Amino acid sequence: MKPRRAATLNDVAAEAHISNATVSHYLNKTKPVSPATAERIQLAIDHLGYQKDSMAAWFKTSRAPLVIIAIAKADSSFFSDVADAIEEVCETLDLNVIRVQIATLEKMRHGSSMMAFLRRATGVIVLGHAEQWIDDPEELEATVPTVALNWDLLAGFNQQGLVEHLPEAAYQAMDFLFSHGHREIGLVTGPMNLPRGQELMAGVHRFVASHRVKIEPSWIIETDYSFSDARQKTAAALFGPYRPTAVLTFGTQFAFGVLQAAWQHNLTVPRDLSLISYIDVKQAEFSTPSLTTISPSLSQLAAHVMDRLMHLSDSETRERSTVLDLILNDRGSVCPPPGAPLRA
Repeated sequence: MKPRRAATLNDVAAEAHISNATVSHYLNKTKPVSPATAERIQLAIDHLGYQKDSMAAWFKTSRAPLVIIAIAKADSSFFSDVADAIEEVCETLDLNVIRVQIATLEKMRHGSSMMAFLRRATGVIVLGHAEQWIDDPEELEATVPTVALNWDLLAGFNQQGLVEHLPEAAYQAMDFLFSHGHREIGLVTGPMNLPRGQELMAGVHRFVASHRVKIEPSWIIETDYSFSDARQKTAAALFGPYRPTAVLTFGTQFAFGVLQAAWQHNLTVPRDLSLISYIDVKQAEFSTPSLTTISPSLSQLAAHVMDRLMHLSDSETRERSTVLDLILNDRGSVCPPPGAPLRA
């Protein structure tokens, strides 16, 4: 017995005694049809068991209702969290999302079977840093509307209309520690040859210049982007007989390294060592203790990125800027050191 052939759009049109074009307009909502015609088409669809080939419909249009989000690998969930926020905006716009790693996007660009998706997509969003980035971003932008955010290239953020205020974030984090009585503070940074680390450090220096705070040179720990490097270097430098009462980290993966190093030295956060980090991630709620952070608003960032992408997909320029709010998430990993004077 031969399997039953799947019904086609032609079959629906013949059953309803109308043109293929009218059926297509009904299915894809490209032109209105009368209620009577719509009822005839739907009866034919139900009778024949017709199922719309959404993929084929996509590829008959110049752009599919599809956004590709490419993210870098990381020791924290940060890039995934940003992608989650962007997906929420996409849902409100009836856009489908494919999320891939940046390495997969590069394969799509250079001949993989998914290249057709890339060329037909509404747009591409790239979220990463210098160690994991795309080759020839200009060529990608010429192929498909693209918003690319490299967290190590602050000029790129500005070109996309985003203002992050890194020095102010570090200043506010230092002020939060100071308000809890901390006067001896350590720092765990990322690579200081990159603008992001330099901007955050500028905020620290501005705070120190106007407040009585001590930061010993040995308490400034420069790491790569990894959790393991932060853990090892923190353990070696911050837990001697003379140590700070609090630590500010320039990334949450560094903070998790500090938490583990403290546990290995039988120190409790925040009783023995207070801890605050720049940038928030979902994992910060599930660490022990939960991590206090100061972070730019991801919902604002996501809304701005999608607004810019939609204008690019319509071949429009968009000059609007968004200054990202700084959000303090006090989860209890900062408390006063014993006998500390509290600032009014």
